[in-house]
Amino acid sequence: MKRYPPWKLIILFALLTMSLQGCLGLGGSDINYKSVTTGKNGDVKINSQQAIFQGKIYFTLNRNLYMLDGKDKEHLTQLTKGMDIRDPAVSPNGKLIAFIIHYKNYSDLAYIPASGGKPKIIATGYGQFIPVGGSVRSTYHWFAQPAWDSDNEHIYFLGDNQKHYWDPRIVGNYDADILDLQVFKMSIHDKELVTVDDMEGAQVVAYTSIGAGGLRDPAYRPGHKNELVYTSYKYTAPDYARLAVQINIIDTNAIYNSIQQYPNPFTNKYHPGQRGTEYDPGVALTPEKADLTNMQPSFSPDGNTLIYVRREDATHMSLYTMPVVNGVTSDPNNPAFDPNSDANTKKGLSAYGQSMKLMTGQYISQPIWSPDGKQVAYYDYHDNIFDLWLAKIVKNPKTGTYSIDKNSITQLTQASGNLDADSRATWGK
Repeated sequence: MKRYPPWKLIILFALLTMSLQGCLGLGGSDINYKSVTTGKNGDVKINSQQAIFQGKIYFTLNRNLYMLDGKDKEHLTQLTKGMDIRDPAVSPNGKLIAFIIHYKNYSDLAYIPASGGKPKIIATGYGQFIPVGGSVRSTYHWFAQPAWDSDNEHIYFLGDNQKHYWDPRIVGNYDADILDLQVFKMSIHDKELVTVDDMEGAQVVAYTSIGAGGLRDPAYRPGHKNELVYTSYKYTAPDYARLAVQINIIDTNAIYNSIQQYPNPFTNKYHPGQRGTEYDPGVALTPEKADLTNMQPSFSPDGNTLIYVRREDATHMSLYTMPVVNGVTSDPNNPAFDPNSDANTKKGLSAYGQSMKLMTGQYISQPIWSPDGKQVAYYDYHDNIFDLWLAKIVKNPKTGTYSIDKNSITQLTQASGNLDADSRATWGK
């Protein structure tokens, strides 16, 4: 039997450990990573051997938009340069990429062909600061997190473009403009940009509880007409000092239809507000409970299951799946249908108890489903750096529940701190 000196045994053990990690899909050894571009914090490397996936994943590095093709992982394609790009969203047909262009005092909503090109701005937040008495009024606007409608021609997005519209008698006695973002919808073919502060230019979809942080994470439900989920932030009773973060689902036309019937905001039952005074046709899918955080929902391709993030404590976050309840946003056969009724509220929450935990990490975030429904991608935090990871998601044919194949968990990027973890990734065919 051949004997090795201790220093050689240490090296052999280290190599064996890396090899086993690679076989188990736990990040892979360094030999699996190929440098694909150079960022301001160093090289960006892709796990070209272990990270197997189909389709195209879009994400941002140092605020530039990139595309990684599952067929060619050794060549990362840069689609934008010289702009502050955030939150890309690929259209269902894979032909267009919507995103936000961020500036110092405002942002724009734009899109480009999936192959790249000059951005077409469909909503600009550009404005000016106007002196009003002893203060200053801003006509700049913020937009965020676009999401496509199934028709490939309309985009849902977050915006503060109605910040001057609401009368203090309706939304509460605020001295400043409403800056909390709400959900809106507009066509990519609209000729007039969203620069006005009234009900024109974009269709409102969901209102917010003012002062708590607004809405986040809009996502259209595939295969189900006029349904959208989003995350809401609100302070809860009785003292309104503790925050509840929950996932809601809404009929995308409910507020619009109500406005057509009651155009005067003083007679319309739906409106933003403060401390529980807001009224919205959104239906909660997760409980409104102080200090409970459920957020960042993403639909399975068939629209029947959500993957989402739940905060377990200050340093642990988990990925969960949950079936989506049907028939809680509207009922065409019932003119008296009330989405906010006690019975419908109970129905909306009925699937939350079927949530299944997939995995836990320190700062797991931004999960997305693959177009074929066989994998999920997400950001995870290791060694003080965020990277993009992949995992195979498995559906139990008997129970319909999902789990993660732990042997499939694979680190896709070694981004050296160049990955923008506050900017969602998107996965197209």
